Amino acid sequence: RSSYSFCTLLEGGCNINMDPKPFEIAEGQELKFESAQDGVTRIMAKVVSGHCECFGTVLEEKRVYKFPLGTKGALSCPPGKGGCVVELMYAEKPQLRPWSGEIYNPMLQALNAKRASAKASNTTGPRIIVIGETDTGKSTLCKYIINSAINDGYAITFVDGDLGQNSITVPGSISSVFMEGKQVDIEEGFTLLPPLAFFFGDFTLTAANVRKYQHLMAQTGACLKGNAEQRPQFMAGGLVVNTMGWVKELGLTAIKMIIEALEIDTIVCVGDPELSASLKSSLKSGGEVFDFQRSTATIVRSSAYRKCSRGERVGDYFRGVKTMLHPVKAVVSFNDVELVQVGSGFSSGTTTELPEFLKIKTIKPDISQILCIAAVSHAAFPEEVPHANVAGFVVILNVDMERRTLTLLLPSGSELPRRFLIISRIAVAYQDISS
Repeated sequence: RSSYSFCTLLEGGCNINMDPKPFEIAEGQELKFESAQDGVTRIMAKVVSGHCECFGTVLEEKRVYKFPLGTKGALSCPPGKGGCVVELMYAEKPQLRPWSGEIYNPMLQALNAKRASAKASNTTGPRIIVIGETDTGKSTLCKYIINSAINDGYAITFVDGDLGQNSITVPGSISSVFMEGKQVDIEEGFTLLPPLAFFFGDFTLTAANVRKYQHLMAQTGACLKGNAEQRPQFMAGGLVVNTMGWVKELGLTAIKMIIEALEIDTIVCVGDPELSASLKSSLKSGGEVFDFQRSTATIVRSSAYRKCSRGERVGDYFRGVKTMLHPVKAVVSFNDVELVQVGSGFSSGTTTELPEFLKIKTIKPDISQILCIAAVSHAAFPEEVPHANVAGFVVILNVDMERRTLTLLLPSGSELPRRFLIISRIAVAYQDISS
């Protein structure tokens, strides 16, 4: 019996496949695959022998890998690596073809050359933004860039500015992780890494809140600069930023804000050379642009699927992906927390000296907040809330008006590290966070 047989619950019952299908991948080839878009089935793979990569991550022999829902990608063996044998389960339309990753090699080599020059001169390495419309493969490109830097011995910062599909913490956040010595795990992703996070509190940009996005990105930039000063290995490695798939109107405005706030000097654009050309003038002197066609390995996902994916991402934050985490429920008194909202969608609040988009308002607990995501601010005082990063995220499970208590789902521990909870407009379904 296969060591990784499992049961997938589908509408029609239990579908069990006990026989993984073997594939031989020659050097210079890749095995393209995609998973069913049913929101349930996960592809599983195992490298039997040889050198195999996925998104630039080298896979371990004999280890069973379980891919995220909706994955469409490829297992590959680059030229000169000797080939490999893999076993695949629950993959639709597996197809052997020539390795497509070589199209990224000139860019990856150029970026690592910039890092080498930065290291020699004790200056900042490439600061990269990856842009393009929804479902063009931006996240995959970010992984290739991160893994290439790691392989060449550099530390690199990854910033995810995608509010709707944030891959580091939860939807509605701007989060960063510091990658050093280890490639991106294709199963866990960035889930187990300690993040630097700021809470935007929504996954939609509007005219009223876009300047708050700019402010939080500027706060991110200031923190990353401080990190590079304290940990100089992250200076030469630079950073890479993933962005939202909205590239027009306010989406384009947000891209320009990121370029300014994070001092971007390199644009990697997928599927829209006119977009990259229009932004080149926004770069620092000597900036560079790399354009790529949209990959045939990308898949267009429906809005319903994206909503489901956001819920699952919240579940991953609390429960873990492969490494199981152990969230806890905690009951806190109304007197021990202060619920706040930030932004011009609310009343002028208590801090009139702040611009409208950063004004805060203290709000009373009520049952409408049940199943809303909240962030635990590092702020010690109310006026610090709009500028401070967050310690983590909680979900409000219950509001007991009679006992004057909140029941919270915490990722760990039993006490809140700080008093201020930033309430969001983002609610989750109970099944997304239940074990």
